[in-house]
Amino acid sequence: MKRALGLVLVAACGGAPAPVSPPPASPTPAPVASAGNTLRVTPDAPFRQKAPAPDGTVQFVAPKIAEAKLKNGLRVLIVERHDLPIVSARLVVSAGAGDVPDARPGVMSFLGSMLEQGTKKRSALQLSDDFDAIGAHHGAWVDWDSAGVSIRVLSERLDAGLELMADVALAPTFPEAEVERLRTRRITAIQAEKSSPGTIASNTTAAALFGRGHPYGHSITGEEGDAKKLTRAEIVRAYDRLFSPRNAALVVAGDVTAATLLPKLEATFGSWKAKPGAVTRKPPKTPAKAATDKRVVFVDRAGAQSQIQLVRLGVPHSVKDREAFVIANAILGGMFSSRVNMNLREKHSYTYGARSYFAMRHGAGPFLVAAAVFADKTGPAIKEALNELEGLRRDGPTEEELALAKESIRLAMPGRFESVSDVAAAVSDLVVHDLPLDEYEKRSARIEAVTAEDVKRVALEYFGGDAMTLVVVGDRSTVLPQLDKLDLGAIDERDPYGNPLATGGSAKPATSAKPAPAPKTK
Repeated sequence: MKRALGLVLVAACGGAPAPVSPPPASPTPAPVASAGNTLRVTPDAPFRQKAPAPDGTVQFVAPKIAEAKLKNGLRVLIVERHDLPIVSARLVVSAGAGDVPDARPGVMSFLGSMLEQGTKKRSALQLSDDFDAIGAHHGAWVDWDSAGVSIRVLSERLDAGLELMADVALAPTFPEAEVERLRTRRITAIQAEKSSPGTIASNTTAAALFGRGHPYGHSITGEEGDAKKLTRAEIVRAYDRLFSPRNAALVVAGDVTAATLLPKLEATFGSWKAKPGAVTRKPPKTPAKAATDKRVVFVDRAGAQSQIQLVRLGVPHSVKDREAFVIANAILGGMFSSRVNMNLREKHSYTYGARSYFAMRHGAGPFLVAAAVFADKTGPAIKEALNELEGLRRDGPTEEELALAKESIRLAMPGRFESVSDVAAAVSDLVVHDLPLDEYEKRSARIEAVTAEDVKRVALEYFGGDAMTLVVVGDRSTVLPQLDKLDLGAIDERDPYGNPLATGGSAKPATSAKPAPAPKTK
């Protein structure tokens, strides 16, 4: 009766009745040997007696990248891959929000959101319809280090896809109505950040480390006041400064050949010319020390967990011995078996996961050790994180840790090239960070060359707990007494966006506070 009533209700709503799954089949009982009933032995039985042993070898072959140039000087990188009739194309600009220090916070990322909201030939809805008509996966962005537009289509739809991509990249109009629509969405998203402890911690880290005057001193979307004040004129100026063939390259991967592709690119992008005022990529300067003069920065937010981040100024992507930093970070907090995760999660059960990472941008981004921990374990978790930092500085890595970190990084490399979109993204990184075309071919050898002494050197220079700032987002009544016991000095208290509180910005200091040295930079 209930099933019949459900079908009537579905029909009344205008929909087709949902298929009814058959009852699960009863499990087949395992055969039992008895008199006159002999178990059948399958031909593969001996093979199944022993699990195959891992051979430990994965042969990674980097894709071959062909390079060309259009008549206007626009660089083209091509990777042929003919296993599927799909093409992924990207116009990549090798400068981003971090490379334009005088822009209002949030304007550059807002530009990325506006690129697909109308062109000289199409409205936002027409663009959407035309993308849908060819089954395209598409996007546009501006992040800290890059900007661009992308498309993925069947190879038979490539001509239409390139025309659409060029229209978006070269002829956006930034209609006022679309600016206002996206402004409302952005303000709503920024207001929602107050409900995300992780985002609060990130916002506070940016402000406390870099200060508001630095390009990295705020979130890439800016604050609510920035979104309310930005103008269409600022967006147009940001576009003119970023989008230039001098700063850009076309990256195409998939079912194409250079001979057939280059005429198509010449027809769609060959007439693009640079405008006056285009930026030349220039990484922002690394501050001499953290913007805050306190060891502890605190944001009050009620909850069962605390967000803790031990942070300091890191290194740029162009750092000479980048692989040593990557491996040192993997051992500390960059993989599941890392020291901070095995301690805070596996040993003490303070958190579901702890991690560390270097945000390597054109300029030196933050280095941090982070975890969301049970609020009543905030103090002990901070102590254990500091212990792990000091332990790696004191002892260096074990042979097993070093070998596992290298293997994990090497085994992850093929995953960067799984699909044509992955290939295009990986090759785009060469453009963004000005790397040679054989970067991926030679990376395995560079990883293997990193020694325990290299890791210890990185740890000694960058993992010193006394040179790090502690950012904590948590419940005041639960967390502040624990911070007081750590004897880390006066507390810089901030709002959810990282701004000092109007009341002065300092909570009660520890009873025997001592000033901490400022973070050292390389």
